[in-house]
Amino acid sequence: MNGFDQQLHGYRQGHQLLSSTIRLPKPDQDLIDRLSDVAGPLSPGERFEPYLTLYPLPSGSYYVVARTWQDFEAPRAGCVRTRSVLVPMADWQEMQGVAAVVAVATEGGANRPAERRAVAAVSNPLPPVDPLQGTELIEAMFLEERAPIVVFDAEKPEPLALRLTTALWPGFRRTFSMSTFARSPRTIGRRSFDLVFASKEARSRFGDWEGRRIDGRKRGAARHPWSELIVPRVLSSPEPSLKNFDALGEMSSDGVGSESALRVSLLWEDLRRKLPSSPTAALGMLDIANTRKVRQIDLIRELEPALAKSAALAATSMQAEDAWRYLSALIQKLEGLLPSMSVARSIRTTAVDLAAHHPVETVEVLSALKVEPQRGVLVSAAAEGLARTLDLEVAELLSRLHGEDLLDLLFASAKLAEEAIGRFPVFSSALTMALRTADDEVRAEARRQLLGLLVDDHHVDPARLLIHDLDFDGLIKEVTHIHAVNGLSSPGMRSVIIERVRALQAEVALRDAVIGMGASAGGDALVESMLRQTPADMNWLITSPMLKQGRRIELIRSLLATANSQQLRGMLADENTLTGTIALLNAEDGSDAELLSRIAYNVTMLRHHYIALVIALLPNLKGRIGAELVSKALELALPQEPNEVSPAVLDQLLSAVGSKIDGGRTMRVGVRRGVSPAAASRNLVAFGRASAATRGSLLVGIEEMAAAMIGRHQLDISLEAAETAGKLLWESGSVAPKGFVRASAILLPFALGNRCEAASPLIAAAFPPVYRELAEGSAFDLLSYMFVFLDWDKRKSARRRLADAFVHSEWRISDIAIAAARAGDPARILRRIARERGGEEVLQGLNADLSHLPAEVRKPIQVALRELGLT
Repeated sequence: MNGFDQQLHGYRQGHQLLSSTIRLPKPDQDLIDRLSDVAGPLSPGERFEPYLTLYPLPSGSYYVVARTWQDFEAPRAGCVRTRSVLVPMADWQEMQGVAAVVAVATEGGANRPAERRAVAAVSNPLPPVDPLQGTELIEAMFLEERAPIVVFDAEKPEPLALRLTTALWPGFRRTFSMSTFARSPRTIGRRSFDLVFASKEARSRFGDWEGRRIDGRKRGAARHPWSELIVPRVLSSPEPSLKNFDALGEMSSDGVGSESALRVSLLWEDLRRKLPSSPTAALGMLDIANTRKVRQIDLIRELEPALAKSAALAATSMQAEDAWRYLSALIQKLEGLLPSMSVARSIRTTAVDLAAHHPVETVEVLSALKVEPQRGVLVSAAAEGLARTLDLEVAELLSRLHGEDLLDLLFASAKLAEEAIGRFPVFSSALTMALRTADDEVRAEARRQLLGLLVDDHHVDPARLLIHDLDFDGLIKEVTHIHAVNGLSSPGMRSVIIERVRALQAEVALRDAVIGMGASAGGDALVESMLRQTPADMNWLITSPMLKQGRRIELIRSLLATANSQQLRGMLADENTLTGTIALLNAEDGSDAELLSRIAYNVTMLRHHYIALVIALLPNLKGRIGAELVSKALELALPQEPNEVSPAVLDQLLSAVGSKIDGGRTMRVGVRRGVSPAAASRNLVAFGRASAATRGSLLVGIEEMAAAMIGRHQLDISLEAAETAGKLLWESGSVAPKGFVRASAILLPFALGNRCEAASPLIAAAFPPVYRELAEGSAFDLLSYMFVFLDWDKRKSARRRLADAFVHSEWRISDIAIAAARAGDPARILRRIARERGGEEVLQGLNADLSHLPAEVRKPIQVALRELGLT
């Protein structure tokens, strides 16, 4: 610490600031200027000992510790000199040795100029003060209603004042104001000093004093029980402090300097002392901890061992009814805080013992225990305690309870419910009455907790009320339970079950469930039918956890084998049931394959499921039905995207269908508009890979391919697909000559109108037959719309059209050369191209790349190029 600033005031043409080490805001400086003067006018010749004045500045930045001396050297009487030490407020609040600051103010004296001074590292301990001198003052400050205090004619006010100030906690000390000598009331603004000491001669000046007056010479005993706690801490302790009482943190967090913070702490300490012998002290401490601004959870945790003992103490020291009320209050005050195991165990053990030893009183107070949060602990504990002493007398006592109270007890303790319902038939009538008046929610809880106990003939009446509201699943659960307990041996319970199952119209389903329960005479009485070809039964076969996998599959096979087509469709209409059935059957097994083929033939399913099923069945598909299944799968697969149907799957289907394929339909479905370019390209390439038998049937439908391609309105297939389409078109000439010509006539104008590279392999296949038809003059009507015939030689127009389109396209010259050779007129066709700009250079490139042409056209092209002088 670098030291505290000071100011020195005295007479200089009036009382004023003589020297200072700090410049303060005007409100702060005005207050120091005023309070550094004598505290009230002096009588002629009056003398006083140097006194202390302690107060905060208005800004809150500093706290002032001031020493005032009488100035006998001043030119006029009644003058004083005051040295004020300015302590930063943060330091002042937490300072342990207040006397050390007073020493700084005192040692500076009345004349030395103001200087920054640090406090001594070690200060002398404060002398003790006679308790009789300070008890009334301490009680007035902390244990009574807050008011300004004046102490008249105190013997030694300064030690008392210093001890009192030192003992204060930070919030109180920050606002505390005090003077050990005053001739009249002192104020800061409109607020009186908290404490002033005055001589008895000054009493008349305090005539309008609204605060507390204390006679400093009067001795009297303490008037408050807490005085004996705090008076020694303030007046006798080597280090005066009240913060030791701050178990709750109230004084540490006190921001306004309220004496109530100390009172709460004192009350806490008082209750702590009484805790071992008074259970109600625990409730008081919980009230204090719970009502703080922030709930004192840590303190409650510290109290838990004592709380555990207080619960047991209450049970032994109070009447039974009072003990129940005590436990109820204790739990309520712990609400929201999960108590430790020891506390919870102590409360529950106490409550259980209380109920076991005092069943009558426990039943009488039961209604008071049925509120939250006590209900969860005390009702269950009471129920367990009653179960310990349950006999016919206690059972009759319980049977006279209100229905709601009776059910609450039974719900709270499984042991009590089991004992009362199982051992005492007379109890069933009380349970029946309680259930009749219960609402739906309570009855639902009774079904959950009590229905399992109702298994014999004398349980029929209450069981009928609970089973009456069961749905089918609940009924199955109850039947399973009764079967496990006594094999459904009770005729009365069977009659109740039959009543309910008839109301639900679920007799068959109930019998299905009983199949899995094992053999019993009672169970056999309920089983009247077996599985049927229904969706519900099929779903049960697929999903029932009771069936082992082998048995499940056997039943599925049996059910499917005896089903007609309509039943098959109904049984497998649900997608989950269908996929589950397919997954359980083995497509590689002959008998399963037959069943799966029937499913595929009769049952509607998702496209990808159907394709996958047919692929799995391919090795076992035979005859007309097999061909239909494959054809349908192929038709479903062709429009799918490549990521949905791979080329390998397509190859399998094409190979399986073989010559039975409808080539035209397949071509149309695989290439038509709406099929994506990627899928159409994949399909054409797959057609090209197909076996000879499959390709033969595809080639018969070549016209459908041509029509489908132009129906797309754009040539958006891949180059590979276009090359395959060209090959298929050319190959069709040997299988379906007329179809080949018609397909070429359809496709050629479409190809000539497309300038992309993919068009050239189509032209290589489509141009030759059209050109030959023009030569024979037999196709005029078919082809007249393609060309404008300006010459008597229609082929000349065709050559001109081909050459003109070529020079404006991305076509490959190799495909045009192939078309020329296949057309039988390579020289004239290539000569027409040579006349076009850049034509000779293109043909020279062709001459250099003849080795890449098919062998059958290589020689005619070479001869034509030689004739044109390009070799």
